[in-house]
Amino acid sequence: MRVETKWAIIVTVVILLWMLLAQALGLLTTEKIATGKLIGLIVSTLAFAITYYMVTKEKRDKDYNGVMSWSEGFWSAARMTLIFIPISCFALYIYIEYLNPGYSAFVASDKFGKDPVNTFLMENLTSAFLFGGLFCLIFPLFTRKSIQSA
Repeated sequence: MRVETKWAIIVTVVILLWMLLAQALGLLTTEKIATGKLIGLIVSTLAFAITYYMVTKEKRDKDYNGVMSWSEGFWSAARMTLIFIPISCFALYIYIEYLNPGYSAFVASDKFGKDPVNTFLMENLTSAFLFGGLFCLIFPLFTRKSIQSA
């Protein structure tokens, strides 16, 4: 599980750095929030795609001696998703509470209602499950190798 943990931490750091960069560029303001959300979706999708490819490829090469079935890749990606979820929620909580304390007031002015922090974290949790589930199914198809093709 070292491979899965390593990549879960890496993608969390990338997403956190993206949020800090978006804050520095002013994309988390009411005037530019639509642009910020669109770019954020693109950045996070690319980060997840690269991460899921790399975790299944590294798992195949290091732990399975270059041969991996789809189901082994699926379970490796699923473990990475389950490790990523609490780490990313904790990182986003740190971002909202300490790195950008004004962010909770900003999201409160959006569609998040009376409890913006928990709603934002719940959206992160939901998207991590959805992206994770989808990518767990897709990326092992690209990284699987049988004994004949190895």
